[in-house]
Amino acid sequence: MSFKNAVFSSTKINTSLNFGFIGLGMGGNSIAAACAEISTNIPNKKYPYSALLINTNQIDLDKIEVQNPAINKLLIGSGRGAGRNIDLGEQMYLESEGEVQEHIKNQFKDSDFIWIVAGLGGGTGTGSIIQAIGSVMKSGFKGKFGLILTLPRKNEGLTVISNAIKRLKKINQAMQALGSMIIVDNQKLFDHFTETKSNSALISDYLSFTNQFIAESLHELNVVTASYKPVGENHFDSSEFENLVKTPGVLHFSKFSKPTSDISTSKAEDQVNDFKENIVEGILSDGYDLGRTKRLAVSILADEATSNRVFNFGFTNAIESEINHIAPIANEKPIAFYNYNYKNIKDTYFYSVFAGLQLPERVKAMIQESNRLQEAEKQAALPSNDDIFADFEEVKVATTDAELEFEDIFGNSTNEEESSKKENETEDAFDILFKD
Repeated sequence: MSFKNAVFSSTKINTSLNFGFIGLGMGGNSIAAACAEISTNIPNKKYPYSALLINTNQIDLDKIEVQNPAINKLLIGSGRGAGRNIDLGEQMYLESEGEVQEHIKNQFKDSDFIWIVAGLGGGTGTGSIIQAIGSVMKSGFKGKFGLILTLPRKNEGLTVISNAIKRLKKINQAMQALGSMIIVDNQKLFDHFTETKSNSALISDYLSFTNQFIAESLHELNVVTASYKPVGENHFDSSEFENLVKTPGVLHFSKFSKPTSDISTSKAEDQVNDFKENIVEGILSDGYDLGRTKRLAVSILADEATSNRVFNFGFTNAIESEINHIAPIANEKPIAFYNYNYKNIKDTYFYSVFAGLQLPERVKAMIQESNRLQEAEKQAALPSNDDIFADFEEVKVATTDAELEFEDIFGNSTNEEESSKKENETEDAFDILFKD
């Protein structure tokens, strides 16, 4: 049994925060539904989360099948979608804003924190994200919400990339007045899926993998801080986790595991190198200036026998030194060790969260790609110097004698000049465009 399976099947785990999810558009709906579909064996809490799925496309909304009764759907607009038009998506959201706010107030009465989820690039999610922030703030969740935003893949075209950049620019300008933001780089997850899955895998397999990976990663972090026995003086508790996710700026996640035998038999310096490498790489996105981290936390889990042997002074000091080097100005940076009690699991698990970051380097790459595509589009619109009909010789059909009229034989010099003048005066735009 894996640690993840143990987390999901255990009856003794708890969650730090009761999350609610608002999904906007098809991408946002899919992720929000996956998060709220997380099921546990916690007594009287099979489904610890709830979700509100908002879309302008009835077919897309109907495609999402859920089991959790705390997931509700809301159709806004025409029901035919926004067609990647972010202005139309925003307009349709505004027309239903009052109804949306009522749903938020009723849906999330028991939620501690709301995540607004949108896939950037389309019409509905991208178009409505700004107004949805306003709705959440007006519904009593000011200071108690964050964003989960996905970045489009490289080959999704100018419209999608440009839409994403437009909204990211606005959000970035207001970032310090908002809660935290989780950036999901679809290109990073796509590359990971491509490397680990066979070519026979379906696109639907990739989409399902992405949604589940995001949902399970967030759930694990929410569980780790509330479910295990701390070792030593430091403990990263639920209230500190709440402060972390409320920190303005981007949240960067890292998680990995190592066989405990590897840790026991290697030097602390070697463990630190792996630790640093995985932090920089992240799981949902990368390319951050971690030196600007405002707040962070590290949680390390092992079975009790292993923790007594591995979590010694040398190991702890090496981890603390590396964290201080990575994030020197972070004002809070607890490193907490925990024991788990699962049979047949002997690995050591590392979780880290860095808060208060700026947008990742991938956004700069998106801007460069947008500029390149716009220039290519301009060049393609210029008139071509190549005349594809330059070598065409028109065949003129000779008129037979029987078909000749009097004017064809002798001409009409009397009216020729007048007719020519009249013809020029009546020549219209169509004649000019297609004149021989």
